Amino acid sequence: MTNINFNDECVHVVFLGLPNVPGIAAEIFGALSERSVSVNMVTQNTMRGGRSDLSFLIRKDRLDEMISVCKEVAEHVGAQGVSFATEIAAITVELQSPSDTAHTLAKIFSALASVNVNIEIINSTSESVICIVSSTKAREGLDALKKAFE
Repeated sequence: MTNINFNDECVHVVFLGLPNVPGIAAEIFGALSERSVSVNMVTQNTMRGGRSDLSFLIRKDRLDEMISVCKEVAEHVGAQGVSFATEIAAITVELQSPSDTAHTLAKIFSALASVNVNIEIINSTSESVICIVSSTKAREGLDALKKAFE
């Protein structure tokens, strides 16, 4: 039986248009570390023009405090902005066998598509696949995945 977890107590934070130079991520996560903020699912995408976006998840109960911190850090490091997506959920599917990852990914994506759940972010490791989806469709997605993997 595949273990499938659900978390709707998270916020997706995105630092937009960061200068793509060494040390920027260290400053961002240093500021969060000073406030003992736990982060998950860190992703960075490099864009044209020497800029990048850096995103991660934090717990929803830390959002009010983190908005001002993140805005201050974004200004300090020269980001073009920072955004906070609160209407999301993370659905995690633990992988049974890393050798069968493509099959499992196809099964996850097919199950979510069958109930019209769009995946906003995907993160995969050798142990799990995490799909960030809209909270309005998350329960449907969770049910479809449970059915697909029973």
